[in-house]
Amino acid sequence: MSDTQSPESLLDALQSEGVVVIDEETDEVSTTEAFEADREVYYDTYVTMGDAEFHESVADVFGLDSATEAAQRVDELDVSREEFATFLTLRSNVDDSYTTVELTTMAQMATELGPETPVPEGVKHLDDDSYEAFVDAHDRCVVTVWKLFCDPCEAMKAELDDVLAAFPDGVPVGGIAGERSPEFCQSVGVNAAPAVVLFEDGEPVERITGRTDPSPLVERVEEVYGV
Repeated sequence: MSDTQSPESLLDALQSEGVVVIDEETDEVSTTEAFEADREVYYDTYVTMGDAEFHESVADVFGLDSATEAAQRVDELDVSREEFATFLTLRSNVDDSYTTVELTTMAQMATELGPETPVPEGVKHLDDDSYEAFVDAHDRCVVTVWKLFCDPCEAMKAELDDVLAAFPDGVPVGGIAGERSPEFCQSVGVNAAPAVVLFEDGEPVERITGRTDPSPLVERVEEVYGV
């Protein structure tokens, strides 16, 4: 394979490798459940990794001389942790006939495609590009964190109406896909899902991680917000 394959050819390759599926009726493209199950392992390892360790990993994978050089390349090329984790997932799942350039492009494509978001309906969907504006726009707000293939997340979604009722009237609730929003997770110190982060005056004032039943959630919210 050459380094100049078109995006269309690489999309075909992703489909033939079982990384993506294309809906015959709508032409909608999404990543497969099998690929996401593998990618979750890499996401858990790399998405919340500190800068120094991340740059060392990049240097090791791409044969760079130092973590400093890796940091420069990451900055120049605007490489995200999600793309790096996706690259590693692809490398472990597809045959070895693809070049590094092709795998890098395919990783960018797979990162942009992704599966359906784990954030439930009824919650404003946020990401690393939008959460700051959401937080800054409200004196108090809540940001919830969800992940794919997360049984505790699914259990809380089953009680979503009661969970949302735990928050005071007028306090908006947003939702973040933890795998895709490392900046948010790092900024608030959350590395697990489900999670509930209570904000006041633009700052996180409480983090509640793991499945939480509505009743104790109500009590904790009342303690924090004094309502």
